[in-house]
Amino acid sequence: MDADYATVRQFLEIGCGCKGKCTVNFEIGQVYHHILNMRELTKEEKDIIVMSNLKCGNGLTTKRGKPRKRSMVSYNAFQKPVCKKTFMLVNDIGRSALENLVDHYKQNGPLPRKHGNVGKKPSQAVIYDDVKRVVEFLQNYADTYGIPQPAAPRGSDNTPPIYLDSGKTKLTIHKEYIESCREAGVRSLQRTAFCEIWKSCLCHIRIASPRDDVCATCEGHRKNIMKAIEESEKLEDAENFKQHVINAQKERELYNDCVKRAKETCILSSDKRTNHYTFDFSQNVSIPHFSRQMGPIYFMSLRKVQIFGVRIDGLPKQLNFFIDESETMGIDGTQTHGPNAVISMLDMVLDTHGRGESTCSIHADNCPGIIL
Repeated sequence: MDADYATVRQFLEIGCGCKGKCTVNFEIGQVYHHILNMRELTKEEKDIIVMSNLKCGNGLTTKRGKPRKRSMVSYNAFQKPVCKKTFMLVNDIGRSALENLVDHYKQNGPLPRKHGNVGKKPSQAVIYDDVKRVVEFLQNYADTYGIPQPAAPRGSDNTPPIYLDSGKTKLTIHKEYIESCREAGVRSLQRTAFCEIWKSCLCHIRIASPRDDVCATCEGHRKNIMKAIEESEKLEDAENFKQHVINAQKERELYNDCVKRAKETCILSSDKRTNHYTFDFSQNVSIPHFSRQMGPIYFMSLRKVQIFGVRIDGLPKQLNFFIDESETMGIDGTQTHGPNAVISMLDMVLDTHGRGESTCSIHADNCPGIIL
């Protein structure tokens, strides 16, 4: 049996205890379903229904004009007068909530209630200056410690990301922000507000994970800037870093142009068609592979498989080569990444999946594109 149903049944059987015995005219199902209907209403709707069944008499002042301390309140349920106890049960309302609603009804009538803080701005609210300080701090922090990328990843927006050191966390960066605000004598925000501003205003500044692939040249320039003692050395390293990023952006634009041209000419005849191939070695995989490594497997020598991928952007299509330890050019799994192995697999792709195009461009990891 439902607990609410049992409560209603017990209340109606025992009675409310008033002289009028107002519960004898009600049925269990009638009261129980009314309680369930009241619970489905919003707070404002419930207040209106409760106030519509109230009646406050005698006014707010006495005949002599003094404030009336006590006034008579009549309660109705199902168009019948009831006591306060029965009214609370039928309308599923507590004593304090009912008393507050009665006070509001006496002063304002049957109007919806408004929270006291509506229209008021709390003292701890985040203001424009707080947001500006957080944004400026993160921008300066990224300029000092970040590694800017030449272009945004494929499939994302056009804002190149800036990676922060993976050894940092948002908690440690927030502590440095608090220290800077303390030194400047200004108010600092808590970590939740700090992270929300970071996420909404500077989402391109990210903390690099240990798996993120970063440019070794960028990392070298960044370390040189941090280690520079003289101002001239720091400016020179910063200029070299900037020039490297510009060159990387030009390489990315060239790559995008090659891919675009391959997609646009894929429907033309073979003498006018061009194609673009991208290839690279992925990480080697141990077999059997488990995302959650079990203890005994750590001490075993697992079988390693190399992965070599070739992307044909004109189709588009990608081919993956899985190279076992016993299938390498050299003995004992050696010479896997050598030129003989790469040329052999690339020749197979061009021979079996080429479409007879007259020209093609090839990009490999850390290598410029060449026109064939």
